[in-house]
Amino acid sequence: MQTSRPVETDLVLLGAGHAHLEVLRRFALRPEPGVRLTLIGREPETPYSGMLPGLLRGEYTRQEAHIDLAPLAAMAKARLILAEVTAFNPITRTLSIADRPDVGFDVLSIDVGGIPAAPPGEGIGVKPIGRFLEQLTRLEAELPDASRIAVVGGGPAGSELALALAVRFAGRFRLVLVCATADPVAEAPAAARRAVRQALVDAGVELVCGVTAVELEADRLVLSDGSSVDVATALWATGVEGPAFLAASGVACDRAGCIRVNHDLSSVSHPFIFAAGDCAALEGNVRPKAGVWAVRAGAPLAENLRRAATGRPLERWRPQRDALAILGLGHGRAVAWRNGIAVQGHKIGWLKDRIDRRWMRGYTDPGIPVEPDGPERCGGAGAKVGAEILFGALAALPRSNGLDLMETRDDGAVLKPPVGKLLVQSVDHFRAFLDDPYVFGQIAAAHALSNMHAMGAAPWTALAIASVQAGPAAKMRAELAAMLRGAAEVLQADGCNLAGGHSAEAAEPALGFSVTGLVDSGKILRKAGLQPGDQLILTKPLGTGIILAGHRAANARAQWLIAAIQSMRVTNASAARIAMAHRPRAGTDVAGFGLAGHLMEMLGASGMSAVLRMEAVPALPGARALAAHGIESTLTGQNRRLLGDVPDNPDIALLADPQTSGGLLLGVPAARAEACLQALLDDGLTAAIIGEVEPAGERGGRIRLA
Repeated sequence: MQTSRPVETDLVLLGAGHAHLEVLRRFALRPEPGVRLTLIGREPETPYSGMLPGLLRGEYTRQEAHIDLAPLAAMAKARLILAEVTAFNPITRTLSIADRPDVGFDVLSIDVGGIPAAPPGEGIGVKPIGRFLEQLTRLEAELPDASRIAVVGGGPAGSELALALAVRFAGRFRLVLVCATADPVAEAPAAARRAVRQALVDAGVELVCGVTAVELEADRLVLSDGSSVDVATALWATGVEGPAFLAASGVACDRAGCIRVNHDLSSVSHPFIFAAGDCAALEGNVRPKAGVWAVRAGAPLAENLRRAATGRPLERWRPQRDALAILGLGHGRAVAWRNGIAVQGHKIGWLKDRIDRRWMRGYTDPGIPVEPDGPERCGGAGAKVGAEILFGALAALPRSNGLDLMETRDDGAVLKPPVGKLLVQSVDHFRAFLDDPYVFGQIAAAHALSNMHAMGAAPWTALAIASVQAGPAAKMRAELAAMLRGAAEVLQADGCNLAGGHSAEAAEPALGFSVTGLVDSGKILRKAGLQPGDQLILTKPLGTGIILAGHRAANARAQWLIAAIQSMRVTNASAARIAMAHRPRAGTDVAGFGLAGHLMEMLGASGMSAVLRMEAVPALPGARALAAHGIESTLTGQNRRLLGDVPDNPDIALLADPQTSGGLLLGVPAARAEACLQALLDDGLTAAIIGEVEPAGERGGRIRLA
């Protein structure tokens, strides 16, 4: 999350591996002034590898075995970008992400894990774990009973995976473990090897040892000795390679494509790039590709990233030679070994569970305080962003409709409305509530367009009012360009052209738009006009304010935040087009005053009352749960008073919740309401009939809850 201190260094964490989780935790405990932290992760939740076998056996829920990135990033005041990086350029210091602007960095740390080294053919890699779990679920649904599945790789990971799957499958599928050594876990002491082998035999896992898998073809796993095993598929738990884009970047990598790092975890070829976990190869001190080493790299990595970002000398990391290994045998038992000594039993299984749960608590309930922001900067005209920054950002955007402000730099856009059209104008502006400037730009544009759609107008042009956090010109330009690119994509998708704008520096980013639309005089949709019996249709679920408040407090799950973002970045263009075809009597968009406030505006303008059916009101995932715990937006209390004398409960908080880029609220005659709703649902919208218009009572303009 943003702070008022000017950004001097962009520190980007690529990947949400175990080491980066510790970096986030330590930066949350002690923020570094002037350093902007950004986390880029593929999935909203990162699995803990130590709990994967227990998750597969059903001993842990998904939530217990995954760390939600949104609360952890919020505590660390880190920007969270959920996307997959396809490439990075150490020369320009940028990361490439499909369908969005590049992300720049001054210091980059990479902890993206690795992928199994597998021969040609089909099969499923056990890493990345998130994708493996998705593929495994599909596999279980598609394979017929009694199918034979090979687990390739007899190390601790492959052996523990085979034992966990034996419990999960419960005899439905047959398992065969293929390992290159004479025994599974060949590096373990003899007692541990015997315990693992016996557990595999007891679980009914077939062992094929002393050979490697050469190829998987047509339901046949070809082995190095010329033999083959008939299997439906193979799960690869073999040695790890680095993702291809690492070596393609030009950063020094080993033969497996993993980044070669010094003992301070910096790249041997690019000192401003760091790496840890499976994707890193420590020079002269090879360590197994196991989660324990990534966990232990977290603390020294955090310290050296802090030092690199502030121009201080790095410290050497001296990893210990050996580590305690614990392998789950199933049914509450485990085997542990270190320094040639091995023990097994239920107590070891209990110890493993305790260690894993304690580690998880460090990232799911760390109790981290929020640090205050830094000093304020000048306002007024002195805070204006330089012209080269604004026009440089605007010049990169597509041009259309002959609007040439970006080239001429005139003082205003000159527009000539089409004959017979009326102009509709509105303005919206708010501070950044998300740290991803591209997505924030999309949402700000979608929100600004809502007034046009609510009145049945076609958006035509927009002028931007943008503020960016003070800092070096290049960083301000990149921030502004990302916001405007996201906004321009949304605006242009709705036929609206970004004609120009005004920019200024500020303590935090902000963005708004003055939007002009066109409409035929006889087709304007207004707030007045409701009649008794009209059905009230809402075209989007409620709860954006609650979710965003929960995110600021580090209480919102990433999946809830993702659902809210997806709802906010979608405009009301489709909803308005469908609604207008069913001739609503009145309409508005649901925004800052919440559903209750905007409905009161419609009722007051129409001289009507209404009844709302709370069970019919759609809500975003997590909104009602957060509201039940007292999480709400700062504007909710003011909006709640519009409802008058009603019980205070989570449903009321939902009705009073201020909506960012909320849906349309429509009053449709009863004879046309069901057809209108069905058309909205057929278009994929989460719409619902939530109430009905009633004649005004003695007090008039009231909302009654049913």
